[in-house]
This record gives sequence, C-alpha cells and structure tokens, in this order.
Amino acid sequence: MEQRVILFLVLSIVIVFSYPYFLSMMGVPPDKPTQKQEVPKEAKTIPNKDVRQKEIVMETAIEPAGKLEKVIETDLYRVVLSNVGGTIKKWELKKYTYKNEKGEERPIQLIKETSKTLPITVIEYGNTTDSIGIYKMDASPLILNKDKPEAIVEMDYVSPKGQNIKKILKFHNNQYLIDIDIERDGGDTDYRLSLGTNFGIHEWGKEFVGSIGAISMIEGELVKDVPSDLNGTLTHTGTPNWLALHDKYFISAIIPKPNNENKLGPVSVRKEGENLLEVTVKIPKKTSFSIYAGPKEYDRLASLKVYLEESIDFGWFIAGSWLPVRLVAKPLFYVLQGLYKISHNYGVAIILLTILVKVIFFPLTRKSLASMKAMSAMQPKVAAIRKQWEKNKEKMNKELMNLYKEEGINPLSGCLPMLMQLPVFISLFNVLYVTIELRQAPFMFWIHDLSDKDPYYVLPIIMGISMFFQQLTQPNTMDPIQAKIMLFMPVIYTFFFLNFPSGLVLYWLINNILSIGQQYYINKEGLNLQKA
Repeated sequence: MEQRVILFLVLSIVIVFSYPYFLSMMGVPPDKPTQKQEVPKEAKTIPNKDVRQKEIVMETAIEPAGKLEKVIETDLYRVVLSNVGGTIKKWELKKYTYKNEKGEERPIQLIKETSKTLPITVIEYGNTTDSIGIYKMDASPLILNKDKPEAIVEMDYVSPKGQNIKKILKFHNNQYLIDIDIERDGGDTDYRLSLGTNFGIHEWGKEFVGSIGAISMIEGELVKDVPSDLNGTLTHTGTPNWLALHDKYFISAIIPKPNNENKLGPVSVRKEGENLLEVTVKIPKKTSFSIYAGPKEYDRLASLKVYLEESIDFGWFIAGSWLPVRLVAKPLFYVLQGLYKISHNYGVAIILLTILVKVIFFPLTRKSLASMKAMSAMQPKVAAIRKQWEKNKEKMNKELMNLYKEEGINPLSGCLPMLMQLPVFISLFNVLYVTIELRQAPFMFWIHDLSDKDPYYVLPIIMGISMFFQQLTQPNTMDPIQAKIMLFMPVIYTFFFLNFPSGLVLYWLINNILSIGQQYYINKEGLNLQKA
C-alpha cells in the first residue's frame, strides 16, 4: 500500500467533516485538496561516480571442491556460514514464517539465493587480480541453547600477497545478534564491508515511503534511501551509528562498537536493477561491530540502545518530521501491547483500544456533532442567502458571516475538534499497519492474520455498510446534491479497504459502530443547539 492511498483516506476524512463548514463560511465550493507526496530528506552526499568500478568483489580462484559450510542453530535462527569469502550464506528465522507459492509454511529467509554479494564480505578497492579466496574454518555444526548460550567461530584467510584477514563471530542463543571482529594486516589499501545484497529485505512491495530499502543513522540523523529515488551509488558522509536494509517487518543492520579507533564510514548505497540493493561501509584495519538480523520487535530493537527502533515507521514521513504523530504513536503502541497481555488476542486488543480512544475523545466528538446539528438547522437560511446573492460572492460571504454571528455559531466549531483527533487517528493507523506483532496474529473465525486482508472480504463490506449508516445518522449540513454525492464515500472506502490488513478494517468498523452509538446518545440527550 502506497503512502498516497493513506493520504487519500485521511484527506477524505478532513473533507467529510470540514467541507460543509468551509462551504457555508465562504459561500463557494472549496478547491480540491492537493495531495503532497513526500519529498525525502536530502542526504549529505559526495561525488561517487567511480565507486561501482572500484568496488570489485574478487572471484575465488579456489576450485569448488574447497568449499565448506558451517551451520549454527539457535532457538531463534539458523545460520549457514561459507568459507568462500568468509561470509554468511543463509539466515533463517525460526519463529517467523511465510507461505510459498504452494501455500506451504516456510521459515523466513533474510538472505536470498539470488544475492550478488553475501553479508560480511570484505571488499578491496581497485584490485582485480587478488582473490578473497577460501577462508580456513571449522565446518562442525554448532547448536546453541540455554545450556550453551554462546559460541565463537573463527575464519582466517591469507592472500597470495601474504595479507591476512581474520574474522571472529560470536553467536548468542537468545538474540538476533552476532558480534564480529575483523582484523587485517599489511598495506594501506582501503577496504569496505558489505551488508550483503537485500539482506534483511524479505519481501518487496508497495509500502509506506521509507518503510523499505536502505536506512542508516549517521551522527544521530536518520537517513532513508527509498529505492525508487536511487540510481546507481549514493554515498553518505559522516560516522554511522548503524546502517541497515529493511522492509516493513524485518531488518538487518551493522552496528559499530563504540570505540574511537573503530570509526566506520562513509556509507554507500548501491542499487542494481529494480529490486537489488547493497549497503557497504568503509572499515579500518581492525574493527568491531554487531549485526542484528531479525524482526522489528520494538522492545528488542530498543534494548540495543542505538535507536534502531527508529526504523519502525510509526510516523508518515522521514523519521519524526511529523513529530506529533510519533509522539502519539508510541504510547498507543504500548497501550495496545498492554491490552494484548490482558486479552491474549490482538483483535480484542484493537477493539478495546478503539473504545478507549473514543471514550477519551467523546467530549470533542460531542461538541463537533452538536455543532453539526446546529449548522443543519440553519441550512434553510443559508440556502436562501446563497440563492439571493448567487451572483455576488462577496455579498454572499458577508451575509453568511452575519447570519453565523446572529445565531451565535462558529462554522468551524464542528470541524476543529475532528482535526484535533487526526494525529491520534494517523498514529493508530500506522501502529496497526507497521507493527510486526500483528503479523500472523489471529482474531477469530476466518481471520487468521490481522496483518493480511480478509480472505472473504466480510469485514470491509460490513465496514462499508456501517459507514453508510453512520452518514445517515449524522446531521446533514449540505444541500441535497452534495449529500447524495457524499453517500458514495462508503462505496469508495469499501473498495480501498478490500485489500487492507484486517486489523485496520476491524479498527475502522468498530470506530464506525461506536460513532453511530455516540450520535444516537447525543440525539437522545437533546442538546441545547444554540449554546453548542
């Protein structure tokens, strides 16, 4: 789902609630809102036209018979190391699965067989004859568990020129994390470390802008490289706090250890073809870092204390550029988690969270609906003024403003309370869309995955029906023609929601039902419209 679709939905809400008031105040239909597509923040770059020619991963001159693989099993993942280049060949997540073309459940693979460069490949600039070659490595498999929580693997390579490269990998049973030390001796040739091609991107798709591709934190500033905006190689100056490739739910990241002598950088992002991305970083002769490769579980990422959790796209735009959304989204996420611990069902947690939000905002909703009823009662007088001064817009606007003043009604009083709720709506929308906790989380009956669409489209259809009845219960502040046009909104929303995650549709459905109930209560309460 592209950002423009979400933007359309939010703008539609603004139109639904604000259009009548601006129309009444101005006397003319408003201009159609302009959809502004996000312009990614400019990255600090340096000229880098020759990087592609200089970065050459040397082909091994060793015969295939010299190839070895080593398997490391933990409770969370299965890794396969290759002595060809001393690289990570496979990274399989045990607790997360996907369905293949045959509908079979398979563990998530964060490294594709089509990857051109494998993770932790050491790349030498400008050397086309030397070989990375075959590393010495013990091929005995390792199985980690609570009784054996850690293990170290060493890999050594000596080039034909006598230069030594040593890699020491430390694996942990209960973390999606390995600690790596790389040492090399001899020469002043610059080397780069590759995160690998597409390592951490399980599935390419049309997500929020910035929710898939390359992402780095460089000197405390978050930098996102959207694949559609890349062409060739882009280099970011500065010292990275971490650098990564990611999609909506998964991420792989190089996290340098805090050491003044261990400064990495600059970071280069290279795009090859439609869906091929590689991230590399310049490294010193001796470097220590960690690689995180796993799910975007917020608490797990936050525990690393390097702000890797900022890769979760709670906000619409580039990392906190809409600060209120991120400030609201995180508390909503924690409330959702708390409700899940009580209910043990994310569908029920979504329902409870929706009820909680509606209760909190009921005073604003009450004021908004009361104002709409007041505006509805004034429509005959408004229509008469429009007809009388239809050829004189300036006079029409003046007479309308006088009418509002006489009646003691602010035409924007119904719109502003709804606008104040927009950051909460957007934040909740984002939380339900991007959090991995909802991935493959069942609700009830036929809904087995709240992050996937309703397979039978039952929820979207019921949601559309509820939206239709919601419009019927709300006060009408529009002329008959406009009111009929607005009745098509439920059809449009139903169409867009057909392929939305069922968790989002469930939220919207419950929100509509509660709105109908609130409107019924307010109508029954018999508010004093003149004082609204």
